[in-house]
Amino acid sequence: MRFNRRTDSSRRGSAYTETDVVESGMQMNRSPLLISTKFTPPRIGSHSILREQLLERLNDARNSRLFLVTGGAGFGKTTLVAQWRQSLIQSGATVAWLSLSADENQLEPFCANLVGALQQAGVTLEGAMLLGEEVSEDERRIFLSLLVNSLARVTGDLYLIVDDFQHATNPRIGQLMQGLIERAPQNLHITLASRAAPALLLGRWRAMGELCEIDGAELSFSFREAYAYLRSHLDPGIDVDVARALHDKTDGWPIGLQLLAISLKANPRRKLSVSALQPNRQELGAYLAEDVLAELPPALLNFLQKISILLRFNATVATQVTGVVDAEAQIQAIEARNLFLQPVEGPGELQWFRLHPMFSEFLAEQLVASGYDTRALHLRATRWFEEAGLVGEAARHALLTEDVDYLVDLLERIRPPLKSISHLSEFMRWLDRVPLEKLIRHPELFLIGIWSNVLTLRTDKAERWLEVLEKARTTPPRGTELSLLKAAIANQRDDASECRQWLEPLAEQPLGNPFLEQVFASLYIGCLGTMGLYNDVRRYFNSPQARPLRGSVHEMALIAVNSVAQVALFEGNVLEVVRLGTDLLTEAESAHGRRSVSACNCAAVLAAAYYELDRIDDAREVLANRLDILRFSVPELMINAALCFARLQYLQESPRSALEFLRQREEHFRLLGFDRGVANMLAEQVRLVLADGDWRHAESLQVALDDLHKRHQEPGPRSAEITVLATFSLARVAMSRRQPELALQVLAGLDALIGEYQRGIWRVRLELLRCLALDQLGRDIEATESLRNAVFSGYRLGLLRTFFDEGKVLSGLLQGLECADNPELDAYLDQLKQSAGMATVDSDVATHVAIDGDLSLTKRELEILALLEQSMSNKRIALALNLSLQTVKWNLRNIFAKLGVSSRYDAIIIARKRMKRS
Repeated sequence: MRFNRRTDSSRRGSAYTETDVVESGMQMNRSPLLISTKFTPPRIGSHSILREQLLERLNDARNSRLFLVTGGAGFGKTTLVAQWRQSLIQSGATVAWLSLSADENQLEPFCANLVGALQQAGVTLEGAMLLGEEVSEDERRIFLSLLVNSLARVTGDLYLIVDDFQHATNPRIGQLMQGLIERAPQNLHITLASRAAPALLLGRWRAMGELCEIDGAELSFSFREAYAYLRSHLDPGIDVDVARALHDKTDGWPIGLQLLAISLKANPRRKLSVSALQPNRQELGAYLAEDVLAELPPALLNFLQKISILLRFNATVATQVTGVVDAEAQIQAIEARNLFLQPVEGPGELQWFRLHPMFSEFLAEQLVASGYDTRALHLRATRWFEEAGLVGEAARHALLTEDVDYLVDLLERIRPPLKSISHLSEFMRWLDRVPLEKLIRHPELFLIGIWSNVLTLRTDKAERWLEVLEKARTTPPRGTELSLLKAAIANQRDDASECRQWLEPLAEQPLGNPFLEQVFASLYIGCLGTMGLYNDVRRYFNSPQARPLRGSVHEMALIAVNSVAQVALFEGNVLEVVRLGTDLLTEAESAHGRRSVSACNCAAVLAAAYYELDRIDDAREVLANRLDILRFSVPELMINAALCFARLQYLQESPRSALEFLRQREEHFRLLGFDRGVANMLAEQVRLVLADGDWRHAESLQVALDDLHKRHQEPGPRSAEITVLATFSLARVAMSRRQPELALQVLAGLDALIGEYQRGIWRVRLELLRCLALDQLGRDIEATESLRNAVFSGYRLGLLRTFFDEGKVLSGLLQGLECADNPELDAYLDQLKQSAGMATVDSDVATHVAIDGDLSLTKRELEILALLEQSMSNKRIALALNLSLQTVKWNLRNIFAKLGVSSRYDAIIIARKRMKRS
């Protein structure tokens, strides 16, 4: 070991001196040739997504002694720490960077590179400190002591970032780093980025709060980050549903998203649709083979390939399937290498895991390509899962054995439980493999098949199977269950009256099991709510009969509770919808998955409430990648989802895209024979085209709506809703033609109907339309009274968009309204005035400052953008400009829309570029 002598004999944290070094007789070597690129991080591309939340975490903990960033290949560890390095340098800190490689797993080259990295960062060391090939323990200690002394003399904070630390497996390197961490001066902060958790003793620093850890789960892109990445790398106009599907397919794995984006970019003719989202197999295979699997022991690779057939596994089932007796040790090895292993929930005390979907698919393809007979693996898996009582997985693997008789026998034995209904589409796929004449010989299984058809909205098929079952001599004696099936089918046919007829006789009967009770509750609550019997809903929900719903995370129970949220939406009580729906959606996603039936049902109701509360981004995110499932759902949820999405498109994209979507959904509902859905789509089109001043198109749409109205004169909630929609639209058309008397005349016929069904938003909308008609007639006092009634009701329910969506005429009327002697109501009115004014601002009148030929921001928006550049939070911006938080959020949405971005960071970057060009 060699040190150049210095006259400065000061030492900190060391008992060793330079004389000790000379007297120790350490070998004097020349400095090896170091590769300078090891001391600088890879260039951060202009399109890299700034990991704002993770950087905030790192910055909040910037005084910690140690930072540990661990995750598998392709999770963006290097990008994150490189971004943090950039941030630290900008704040004035000294940063040393060292990238390791597999060929430097010896103490001497590691120390040489460590010294080089520090010198590259401008750190003055004791001398040219080099270790020879044979390094004694004393020499290592001297090196460490002098290194610590040198680092202690650095002025200000020094950050040492070591990337790819998984290559440093040599115990002597570990001892050196352990010593450096233990004896580090206060100004030294060490960051290790590694695929595997380093073999260091970190418990004390963790307990003292001196260790900041970020793992693979946190490194995965959030949906917002994935969306920003795809807009930047693939298509600025990428549909949010497609982006959500890509995010879900990759689990937020950054390199997975990159490979998908490359694959789609390489095939520009390929339509960006959910079904087309497949990575380039060759590129994915090359990446995984070269960067992940190349150094794996053959036994571990073989184990990985065999467990890839399992959607989830623990050590016991892995042993059963693979025949490997030390499966637990193999799983630990996979975990230690961060090989895309994710812990998941599972029954029993054993820890369950799953492999990342893209990694698992690749391994399974490798296994098949090798010629291995996977049917034997699936048979072993089937037997294990059957014994464990895990029906879904047992049946899935039974199907993959390609033995139909075995599948039927298995399903007859285990009969899939119905606590989760999202897997029933797959269950029906299994049953579809069995000829109907064979299946009917198993009536209990056949009955489960009918329920599966009902719960997966295969209504026609459910009716056919029900007829077959009733005609067969093997019909099980379950009259109550058959009545419940018929009620469910009537509900899907949008016939609330028939549904209620089948349900009423069952209201006082015990149904025998929780699932049937939950189905009954869901249907019964929905029927009562549709009829406007809200007190009856509350009474039933709080009764002993509804006990199977409370506290249960069974999917049907969650759907039944969501029916209560839907009833609150009927009432117009959107605050109650959010109170109920937020936790309910979280429960459904946690228990059954984001795209489960229960989660999608909850999302359809919650999105409508978010929209009404003007939480536009929340509504969009809740609906993302769920419309395909909600396209075939129960009538109310299909309407909720379609209307909400169209309104979001109108606000965030364009009137044309919103109208096109409504036309598509109108046709979809026509094909389903669902007239109430058609009426909702027509009425919304009328509102939007009138907002654009196209009264001729509105009149043609109104003709179709009137025809529907004439066909539905029967009593009941379906015809009532069509009547209300047709009348509201007719009033709008009349006012567009300056015929306010006609508008008032048709609206007068709705009071009794709306009173009967007690729909809160209907009541408020009726008063608003009446106000606008009275205003056209110059009957100001009556117009004010109607508007005041609407505001009183809107305040009680928490409505916002119902007011905003009526346009700038109503906004002007709101500005002149006063509600004295009620501070809370006054605050609500102020919110309406301010937000409605912004929601309907006329861009021709507003003062604009040009940024580019096709873009302009108002003066206020530019002020907000300037503060955004300073990384101010929304609250700080509001405080600085003396605005409400809601006003800031609204302006930010306008800025994002004008710039065509979805994040704060992107808005700043684009605005800077455009201002430079101008």
